[in-house]
Parts: sequence; structure tokens; C-alpha cells
Amino acid sequence: MRRIFSLLFLASLALSGGLRKFFDNVGFCTRPAQIEAVVRLAEKMEPAAKKVSGKFFAVLSPHDDHMYAGRVYIYAIPKVARAKTVVIFAVTHHRARVEMKDPKGIVILDDYDKWQAPYGPVEVNVQLRDYLKTHLPRDHYMVSNRAHAVEHSAEAMVPFLQYYNRKVRILAIMVTEMDFWRMKKVSSGLASLLYSYLRDKKLNLGEDLAFIISTDTTHYGPDFQYMPFGLDEQAHRKATEQDRKLGREFLSGTITVDKIRTFADRVWGEKITWCGRYSVPFGLLTLRKLAELMGKKMEGVPFRYGDSYSLGVIPAYRLGIGLTAPFSLKHWVGYWAIGYRVK
Repeated sequence: MRRIFSLLFLASLALSGGLRKFFDNVGFCTRPAQIEAVVRLAEKMEPAAKKVSGKFFAVLSPHDDHMYAGRVYIYAIPKVARAKTVVIFAVTHHRARVEMKDPKGIVILDDYDKWQAPYGPVEVNVQLRDYLKTHLPRDHYMVSNRAHAVEHSAEAMVPFLQYYNRKVRILAIMVTEMDFWRMKKVSSGLASLLYSYLRDKKLNLGEDLAFIISTDTTHYGPDFQYMPFGLDEQAHRKATEQDRKLGREFLSGTITVDKIRTFADRVWGEKITWCGRYSVPFGLLTLRKLAELMGKKMEGVPFRYGDSYSLGVIPAYRLGIGLTAPFSLKHWVGYWAIGYRVK
């Protein structure tokens, strides 16, 4: 009987609570020496990063390999890492969609207590997550540790967050595919709950609670079945100009529903290969509504754009981290770092 009870107890732990382990231990830092080297080298290559000042409650950040995108991460993550809790709006990539039978029109929460990280496990803000689970309409979300276990777009942020703040807590929210009407409905409900949580507990936006919207931008080349401009230097220039324009025109300045809708229409309608094509508009709708409930407007400030072909590799060699994909004119990925504040 004792053995049966133990087995049942272990099974229950596997289904809820427990530790979310590393998924990508090649492209992402898993040890202190790795993240310290990446940040040190990135800061040396990007001296302008430390000159960006101001108070921000949210950022848009890449989630590609740290040796590729580290030079862009360091513009975004430090702006929110000092908050006590950071909510990450994550992508639902192909593997997670397949394993979860491609759910749509919802967000996906986890049930872990902690996430594995370079300096030791990072705690999940279970209180906030339970609050959302209790009050969100049941058809607006699902809970799946498995989905989060195979999704890397939130995991990518954790080593940087922990590097800047050893006590940071997180809450990952995966965003699935949904049309704009559904997105407005689900995001509005989430924003209202976040506002109530902040108000009732007398918490400060940006200090107690901050946000990251996870996205890489254009994925270019035959491997992604996206090469509308060709495969030469001119094609690269045109595609990166398209990325820059999307970021500056629709994700920066005063954030409005019309801007977010236009961004979504462009990316969805033209099949532009941003892997955050749902996390970006959903995250912005949620945060814009949250700011509105606080009697504020939300403003985006573009920090840095780059791509894996132009930036190349941060030379953090012989530390056990590496690259999970090539970079060339035939295969490259774009990155934006944008900060968001209330005004």
C-alpha cells in the first residue's frame, strides 16, 4: 500500500508543480559562466545599450540563440529585470502546437513551481497564476506543463532576467493562434485581471510587475519558405527594411488598437514570418488595455534592430553553448528590442 501511495504521489508531482527543466541547452545559457560571458561580450560590442535610459514596464525582446541575439537582448531585458515578477508573453511554436493538438483562441499557463536557470531555480509567481486561473473564463486558457516544457520562447529570457536580478520571479503565458476579434476579447479580460491584481495588492507597475513580449522577427530563406525579395544582399536589405518599418510604424510611438490591428493584418495577410505574429499583438493589446485602465497611454520606444546575418556571432566559445542554426543570406533571423512605458 505504501508503494502504491508513493507511486501515485510521484505521478501527481509529474502532472503539477515541480521544476521546469532546461529544454534548449545548446543555444541558451545554462551556467553562470555562460551568461556572464555572453553579457560581458555583448556589452562590449554594444556600448550604446547602457546609454538607454528611462522607466519601462514592458519590452519586446528576441528569443533566438544567445550567441546570435545577445547583442539585442541586452537592450531589452535590463529595462524590466529589476521588477519582482516578470510576465512573459511567449510564442506557441510548432512542436508545442503538435504535441497539444494545435489549440487555438486561448492562452496556455503552466503548473510548475520553478524553472531551471543558471544560478539555480527561478520561482514562478504562483499567487498571480492562481489568481488568473481562478478568474479567467475557462474557455480563455488551458494549463499544460508539457506545452511549456517543449517551448523555448519564454525559456530564452530566464538566464538574462536572473543575471540582472537573482530574486526575480516569472510567469510564462503562451499565446496560441487566434483571430483579432478573439484576441481583443481574451486580452481585455486578462488586462482587467492584471489591473485588479495590481490595485488590490497595492503593487506598482514596472517595479512589482513587468512584462516581456517574446518574438523573433522575419525568418528569411528557403528553410522558412520565405524569400520574396530573393537571396542576395539587396534582398537582405529589403527584408530588414520591412522589419524596421513594422517595428517603427506599428510597435512604437503611442500604441493604439488601430496600430496593433494594422500590424496583425500586415503580418498575417502577407504571411511575414515573424514567429511572434500572435504573441506580439496579443501582448500589446493586453498592455495597452492595462495602461488605459490606469488612466494612461502606452508608448513604445525602439532601442535596437539587428539580424543574425548582420550581427554574426558573439564569440563566447569553449563554454559549452553553441548555435542551433546557420546564418547566411539564405538563412537569417531578425530581432527587435523595443521598450514600453506609460505616459
